[in-house]
Amino acid sequence: MTATDPRWIGHQVRDEVSTLRLQRPQAGNRLTNDMALALADALDAAHASRVIVLEAEGPDFCLGREMAPPAPGAGVNAADVLRDDAAPIQRLYEAFGRCRAPVLGLVAGRAWGIGMVLAARCDLTLCARDASFALRELERGIPPCIAMAPLLDRMPAKALAHLVFGAEPIDAEAALAAGIVGRVVDGGSLRAEGEALVRRLLSFPAPAVQAVKQFLASAPRHHEANAVLHGASLLANVLGSR
Repeated sequence: MTATDPRWIGHQVRDEVSTLRLQRPQAGNRLTNDMALALADALDAAHASRVIVLEAEGPDFCLGREMAPPAPGAGVNAADVLRDDAAPIQRLYEAFGRCRAPVLGLVAGRAWGIGMVLAARCDLTLCARDASFALRELERGIPPCIAMAPLLDRMPAKALAHLVFGAEPIDAEAALAAGIVGRVVDGGSLRAEGEALVRRLLSFPAPAVQAVKQFLASAPRHHEANAVLHGASLLANVLGSR
């Protein structure tokens, strides 16, 4: 398999539960564009499941995207940035939004960059005590506005500002306080805790669970899709002016 092979995203279905898995541990599960699109397809393919679990192989959940910023003078224009940087992630966000079933994230190790966004974008997220979370794109001269768009309603604005401007990892307890995850568990019990939560979700009537999911997604708040477009425009302006 190559680094862009969509098989780096695993998809298993059992007892009305779809388990999606990032399967590129030797590269820290860094997300290529093809992987982002494959994950979006897997989320869509899980439409009949009652619960979707998102997890990762290896010691780290995801170390971010595998995409270096263009070098100064590379001649990258705004259209290139919108196509290569924004479009795959926008499609992934949209796939999350189409899920009728709750998505449960199981996070261990580092969840940095898009890895942190995936952890936060799940409806429910359990993380191990050794987990860390970071948005360090400013160190590479990248404004992480596309990554920030799904976080605007999931984190206090001050916490998000410190995370981005500080560009330093935060631990699991800080992520819990900031609303990135919902519960911190001992690393050795992460899978067992996840299985217990899945069983609990399956014990409720499916229409009731889907109604709660729909309410959380559609109750009045900022418009994520518009925030993504605005962030993509700002990113394109920064990278396209180099």
